[in-house]
Amino acid sequence: MRTSFFKALFGVAKADPRVILLTADMGFNLLERFRDELPTQYVNSGISEANTMSMAAGMALAGKKPFVYSITPFVTYRCLEQIRVDICYHNIGVKIVGVGSGLDYAQSGSTHQPTEDISIMRSMPNMQVVCPSDSLEAATLPAAICNLKSPVFVRLGRGKEPAIYSQPPKMQVGKGIPIFSSKGSGKRIAILATGNIVYNAYLAAKQIASGDIPVDIFSVPWIKPLDERLVLEQAQSSNLLVTIEEHSEIGGLRSAVCETLSKNGVCANFRYISLPDAFQKTVGDQEYLRKLNGLDAKSIASRISDWASRL
Repeated sequence: MRTSFFKALFGVAKADPRVILLTADMGFNLLERFRDELPTQYVNSGISEANTMSMAAGMALAGKKPFVYSITPFVTYRCLEQIRVDICYHNIGVKIVGVGSGLDYAQSGSTHQPTEDISIMRSMPNMQVVCPSDSLEAATLPAAICNLKSPVFVRLGRGKEPAIYSQPPKMQVGKGIPIFSSKGSGKRIAILATGNIVYNAYLAAKQIASGDIPVDIFSVPWIKPLDERLVLEQAQSSNLLVTIEEHSEIGGLRSAVCETLSKNGVCANFRYISLPDAFQKTVGDQEYLRKLNGLDAKSIASRISDWASRL
C-alpha cells in the first residue's frame, strides 16, 4: 500500500511542480526517487515533526501542495497542536500521510500502535480522513486529494495488505466502494469496513455467505466525509449492520456511523468489531494481536454469524 501510494504521488509531483514532499527523516528505500529526480520538491526536515507541519502550512499558504510523511504516531500525536492551529484553523491543503496503521507495528508496543488516530484527526475541524484498504485504493489517492483545498489525513498500511481488487476501483471523495455481494435465504447482513482490516472482513463475508446468508460488504475509505447515504441505505435495507475497523471502538468508523444514524433518526440493528478502548498489553506480530482481539477473518465470521443467528 505504501509503495503504491508513493509511486502514484511521484507521477502527480512530476506533472505539478507545486507538489512538495516533506519527511521527518523517514522513507529510506522508498523516497529516494523523489530526492534524486525531484530534488526541489523534496524536503527532509530531520527529526522535527512539529516544525515540519508548520513548514508545510507555510508552503500551503504560499500556493504549494505539501504532503507530509512519517509513521502515523509521529505525524499525528507528536505534532497535534501544529496540525490543529497551523493547518486546520486556516483550512489549508496540507496532506498528512501516516504509515503503520493500527497494529501494523505491533511488535514495537503501544508507542507505535496508533489505535486512536482516526478519532483524533476526525475531531479536527476541516480535516478529512481517508483509510485505503489495499494498494489499488491507495494508488488512486494522490490524484484524488492533491487539489483539495482542505487538509487530509491519509492512513496507510505498512505494505503487507493482500489485494482486494483486480483493477483500480472508482475512488470518490466521501464515497464507499462495494466489494462483495451474495444472495441467500437468510436475513441480510451489511458490513462496512475500513482500512487495512478490509481484507479480513472480506474473507469473513465470503465465509458467512457460504452458509446461504445474503451478505453485502463495502470498503469505506472515507471516514470524514463519511458516505452517509450508503450508511442510511444499508441500515434501512439490512437486518444487521456491522462495522469493522483496526482502531479503537471510540471515535472511528463505528462512531461515525452511530452519529449518522442518530442525526437522521434512523434505528438499526447495529453491531461493531474493533479494538477495545485500551492499550495492548501483549506484544506480538500483527496477525497474533489481531487474533487476540477478534480481528482475524475466522473470529469476525464467527461473531457476525452468532449475531445473525439471533435475528
